[in-house]
Amino acid sequence: MSNPSAASPFFGSYNARHITAEEVAHQFVPSSKFWELIALRNSLLIGPRGSGKTHLLKMLQPKALAAWEGEEGDIARSKIDYWSVFTPADINWKTQVEHKAQLLSGEAQTQFSNAVFLSHFREAFISCLLQITRDRPSNDRGGESTRVELSREREVALCLALADSWHLPLRVPSLNGLKLALVEEMVHLGVPQAIENLSPYMKRLAKMDVLGVAREIAENFVNVTELYNARWALCFDELEIAPITIQKDLFRYLRSTDQRFVFKLAISPSNDASALLNQESAASAGNDFDAIPLWFIDQSEREIFCRRLWEKYVSGTKAATLSPMAILQRSRFQFANEKSAYGRRRYDEASPWSKDFQDLERIDRSFSDYLQQRGVRSSSLENVTREKMNSIVRKIAPLVGFRSAYMQAAKGGIVAEPVRRKLKGPPPDVFSGWDAVCTATEGNPRWFGGIASRLILKWTQSPSGQALTREQQTHELHAAAKKFLAWINAIPVEVTQESMTYVSLHDLITALAKSFEQEVLGKIFKSDPVLSFTVDEGTPPSVQRLVIAALNIGAIVIVDDQDVNFTVTTPVGRVFRLVHLLAPHFNLPMRKGKTRNLSTILSKQLGSLDKYRPVPIKIANGSESEQLGLF
Repeated sequence: MSNPSAASPFFGSYNARHITAEEVAHQFVPSSKFWELIALRNSLLIGPRGSGKTHLLKMLQPKALAAWEGEEGDIARSKIDYWSVFTPADINWKTQVEHKAQLLSGEAQTQFSNAVFLSHFREAFISCLLQITRDRPSNDRGGESTRVELSREREVALCLALADSWHLPLRVPSLNGLKLALVEEMVHLGVPQAIENLSPYMKRLAKMDVLGVAREIAENFVNVTELYNARWALCFDELEIAPITIQKDLFRYLRSTDQRFVFKLAISPSNDASALLNQESAASAGNDFDAIPLWFIDQSEREIFCRRLWEKYVSGTKAATLSPMAILQRSRFQFANEKSAYGRRRYDEASPWSKDFQDLERIDRSFSDYLQQRGVRSSSLENVTREKMNSIVRKIAPLVGFRSAYMQAAKGGIVAEPVRRKLKGPPPDVFSGWDAVCTATEGNPRWFGGIASRLILKWTQSPSGQALTREQQTHELHAAAKKFLAWINAIPVEVTQESMTYVSLHDLITALAKSFEQEVLGKIFKSDPVLSFTVDEGTPPSVQRLVIAALNIGAIVIVDDQDVNFTVTTPVGRVFRLVHLLAPHFNLPMRKGKTRNLSTILSKQLGSLDKYRPVPIKIANGSESEQLGLF
């Protein structure tokens, strides 16, 4: 399968890759993840596309920190006592390198790819030196923490020393001239037929590694500046795009004892080098590095971050003086455990929640039986014991409201199996309100920004100045879900064996969603519906790889995140759920639910899974072998 994160148009305008350091600082809203990241420790940022990995790493750049306004910028600058070298990655760059290396042998290809990457890293390091000396923001707030005074004489000495050791032709002895020379070296690289045909610059790089390159620049810098306590954070974005040998080296460096360097690595939840983090001799989370997952396990933490993002988007508009709840209202079904809603006690006889219980009991015999068996009367919920309130009423309340919004009485009004309402779209009461927006976007800054911006624009264009209707909000959430699903549908499946049947990523997501929808909107009310899945051994390998792809693009999230490095080497044995952004399209409640084996779910939805398994192929000695290409 091709890299699905390479060409995502989904809210692509919010991609931090395409903006400058000053623009990054202007747009930046720090979450708790950022304050974890800035510690003088090795860090592993883990998250799918759009989760903010690039923005966080770019914010560590000296120029971005120096441009950051406000009290939080001052706090960050006071806490960070290193200079960050940000090394971006790009799938197009990787493709070009692989094309140039095509005529080389296996080992030579590896050496060539590493050399190109290390030249790319050198350019990033020189950019960092420029940011702490010459390339300063227009409104510089950095002070000594992000700035170094470098005389012209010392700059010339530094650049001549580096160019000489690199065997690099240098026309202008300056940092800008050195950076230009690095760019020109790559432009004139050509398509080599052998390592021996490379320039002296490239042949030397082919024998080096990341830490060797970093030490060479750092030591030359200290030699001319006499800043003997200088520390550096080496930040690598989208590490899975880097050559595999570079990935292995960087993971190995997490156990490095060189006090001058810390490593900040950003990766997707699963990649080819993830197995290194699970080896006995590998670096370990909590000891050698901090694992920072860019999804929010804590709902309150997610809500705080979303509120900060909202405040950033409304700044300078007439919405700036209002809370998000004033514009979007509270969500109808998100938090059943709160004591009040709309100014009344939540479970009083006349409250909306009691009405939901009574309505569903009236039309749904399975729910009526459920309450009767547990001694609960929908007409007097406020009188149930504290134990039943906590273990039954509050637990099922969001599901009751959800089911009630979709169901109506069967013909004749007889209490039996309810039937689905004929709705033109998702019920506005279910998918609207501030809490629903925060939950649906999962705290993903790109998703939240795309949806919140449109909601704010709609409100500012409204002459009434009243809260947005629930229908307007639901329309935006549903539109985002359809847009995301359309992108998923465009991701191709790699066919490695013509005789095999393949399920697409879109088909997998749809099959899961249909199964979960039946759990909550089927004939029988279920107090604990299946809304998650466990990848079991019975899941075909081709489907297992689809699960990994879905995880890396953010279509599913890990539920059982007990492994502290938060990366997945194999999905088998792990529990996942669909991302809540898809809930409006598939008519699903935004909650975790219990889990079921994936093979069981798919067998019911797609039939026998044997057709998705590799077909045994006869080999020379007459035995059979199962062959299936790598992902």
